[in-house]
Amino acid sequence: MPFDDVPTLLAAVASGSVSLTVAEAGGPHHTAGVRAVLQLREAFPAHALVAWCDLRRIDTAQLLELARAGIQDIVREEQDELPHIFSRILATARQRSVASQIVTMLEDLVPRRIRPMLEHGLEHAGEHIDRDEFAAVFGMTRRTLHNRFLRAGLPSPRPFLTWCRLLVASALLEQPGHTLDSVAGVLDFPDGGSLGQYLRRYTGRNVTQLRDGGILRTTVDALRAQLAELAEALRTGTAAPDDPTPDAPRSLPLPGVRG
Repeated sequence: MPFDDVPTLLAAVASGSVSLTVAEAGGPHHTAGVRAVLQLREAFPAHALVAWCDLRRIDTAQLLELARAGIQDIVREEQDELPHIFSRILATARQRSVASQIVTMLEDLVPRRIRPMLEHGLEHAGEHIDRDEFAAVFGMTRRTLHNRFLRAGLPSPRPFLTWCRLLVASALLEQPGHTLDSVAGVLDFPDGGSLGQYLRRYTGRNVTQLRDGGILRTTVDALRAQLAELAEALRTGTAAPDDPTPDAPRSLPLPGVRG
């Protein structure tokens, strides 16, 4: 539905009745659209935002302006099958938004040189990821990637990718309209019960308890606690050299993380 002013749009997003905002770009309302995008991004960092435009009538400066404002994708006016396209873009934009939100929350935990791996793991949290393929994306072997994570005080690649999936799941569960089953479908878990089981194993809390403390914040706190345990295990020499992650999370392999 169209909105004539930003406050009304912000209220609709806050109520959960709007999950994707499409801003007109390149036309007479371009400047107003950019301002609205900036306000939306500030108020709702995880909200999905895309631009609607005729690429033949928009210049590079306007495209860069949209990107800096927080647009995650572009829909061309001449495209067909718009319902399918918007469904795909909504899923992609939402995941990019929550990935950006999570990276910001983990800035003090994840060294800058590791952040591209974190971003990749978060943005591809719904895909089947092979650890060798994951390492190859960054031009290294699995062993080299493992050693880099170890030096950074992080879990090895398998549990690292597991945490990425659970962090994205936690962020999505905080958004209106999402349930365990719907998020399980997005992230390729067998079902909502399975997702709840993994969240409980990794965070020590069931979904009701997670909601009480804020699901994403509580999951991040659980990751912080595990990294503190890992640091202590490495300091005392009690971590296994080939998999330095504490045993409890490691004992339950996550669907979608192979190798």
